[in-house]
Amino acid sequence: MLDMPIDFQETNVPNKTEIVNTKTSNLNYHLVFNKSSILAGIIKIPPKEDRNITYQDLPRTEEDEKKIEELITSIGIHGKLTLLLHHEKRLRKIGDEIRYLHPFKFLGFLFSRDDLKQHMFAIFDDYFKRTNFTKDLFQTLDVYDLKNKLTMYVDDFSNEVNIPANKIRPFVDNKDWLGLLKFLMNN
Repeated sequence: MLDMPIDFQETNVPNKTEIVNTKTSNLNYHLVFNKSSILAGIIKIPPKEDRNITYQDLPRTEEDEKKIEELITSIGIHGKLTLLLHHEKRLRKIGDEIRYLHPFKFLGFLFSRDDLKQHMFAIFDDYFKRTNFTKDLFQTLDVYDLKNKLTMYVDDFSNEVNIPANKIRPFVDNKDWLGLLKFLMNN
């Protein structure tokens, strides 16, 4: 063993256990901080026990339905310039508030109402409206598809929109979201 000066041996150097405990407590603090991040306060995240619920139990309140109606109606009836100048902030806020909805619950309400379905034709006729509408929707569909949370609800979704599941399933299997929207609009 090397000879060390007495001063060094008597210093307060933490032992290995203390270092590990310190690192663990810092790591725990870091994990706790991440779980309670600002995003969790903004985005409604379903609790873990609610992840395998039935389609009927997926959230969509009356308030959400009113927001969907306001969003689609506003985009459908206003021109792109009016949307940009007068409605953009309000509509983006509404979109953020209903973003937590399962995409089939959103589309199910939208395509079960003939008046909203008609507004979809106006949205799809305008490149600006269509791309802004579909960008977030397609990203959400991709996320739910990666989590295997779409195919499990195809049958219930098809019942809500009153279209046979065997006609909807190929769009979901092929991740053809644009084709799905066009198909839903025309049926």
